[in-house]
Amino acid sequence: MFTINLKGKSNPKDKNLVKLEMVLFKTGYTRVTKVLSITGKLKEWDNKSQSFKSKTGESFLKNKSLSDLRLQYQNVAEEWENEGRNWSPVEWTRYFDEEALKQEECKVITVLQMIDQLIDRFSNQQRFKNGKLVTSNSNAREYKFLKGSLTAFTKQKYGKAFSSYFFRDITEKFLIDYALYLQMKGAEKGNKGAVVGRLKKLYAVFNHAEKKEMPGVNTKLFRCVEQKMKHGKFVPKTISHEIMLKIEKLDRCKFSILENLHLDLFLFSYYSGGMANVDVAHLKWNNIVNNQFEYERIKIAREAKMPVVDKAKAIIDKYKDKCFEDYVLPIFTQKHISEQQQHDRVERLSYKVNKTLEKVRKLVKYPTKITWYSARGTFITRMLKEGYNTSDVGAFAGNTATTIDRHYYRPIFNEETRKEINKII
Repeated sequence: MFTINLKGKSNPKDKNLVKLEMVLFKTGYTRVTKVLSITGKLKEWDNKSQSFKSKTGESFLKNKSLSDLRLQYQNVAEEWENEGRNWSPVEWTRYFDEEALKQEECKVITVLQMIDQLIDRFSNQQRFKNGKLVTSNSNAREYKFLKGSLTAFTKQKYGKAFSSYFFRDITEKFLIDYALYLQMKGAEKGNKGAVVGRLKKLYAVFNHAEKKEMPGVNTKLFRCVEQKMKHGKFVPKTISHEIMLKIEKLDRCKFSILENLHLDLFLFSYYSGGMANVDVAHLKWNNIVNNQFEYERIKIAREAKMPVVDKAKAIIDKYKDKCFEDYVLPIFTQKHISEQQQHDRVERLSYKVNKTLEKVRKLVKYPTKITWYSARGTFITRMLKEGYNTSDVGAFAGNTATTIDRHYYRPIFNEETRKEINKII
């Protein structure tokens, strides 16, 4: 049982005015009072009827406000009772205060403040991968790049601080100008300026703000740069099987100890289902189950399962006594404990592996660039050519069949292909 009563008494600050309190009661609990902002002349207040006695329009409006307020609190209590919720009068009296606080928290903020919120969120967000807690620092880093880019853009293009921009200030012209700015910056550095990535991240900021019902947000604005947000056709750096055989048979005496490691890491990626460099680095012994690699990819939430073939096992055995803790390959050391240290290590190592592969490219007389990531497309293309279906290859590599078709498989046309088709036709 619960009750709501209104009590009036002389206001200490002005004895001619009434101080109104709402008394909330629930059986088994102490009464709780809440001071109301509504007031009037003390002589016009009647505690028995819990209303103002005067027949004036002002008193009528005050009595209606009091009646509406009681009804609001009554509805809350009835809803909680119907839910079978265990509630107290203290919680009841604070209900609308908390609602007001929630609305206050959803105040209008600038685009920069929203980006900072996302940076903070992803910096502290944790995920569980391969039996290890990892953060979303890489995502946070992308938002930091976006923040720096937009700050430089608004200062250079409009002479204004980015911190002054609200969502209503982002127009189609702003987006078109920003895309052009990124392209020009990229041209200066000999790259694409990360146009796709920056625009997609800015769209994600708008999307997040829209979900929080932030005023002035209009995601439809991005239609004007829709084409610039699409990745160009991805061409994987696929190497023919013949070239891979030449790489396997290279005279290792021409390489230093470190270069030999780089070459082994590249081949291991190929032998292990096109395993990405970051996954090779983080591979642990508990990811090998029943003579099979089983791991969740670091970059995306996809699981990969690939049999441990003899050539991959040979590389594992070669380095098993040189590895730190329970890592399968000698990439991390006691210097690479934190997530940031491990990220930086993989970045530096990838650069060095690619440098060694440039030496390899010249020795096997291959015309185009070879990178560590080339092993992935090469494995996928090879398996599809050998007759494995897309779903199976996707399971080996940790991708969907659609992604395999769209991004990795690349038909290799050479003289051997011509002869094979010649026989068929």
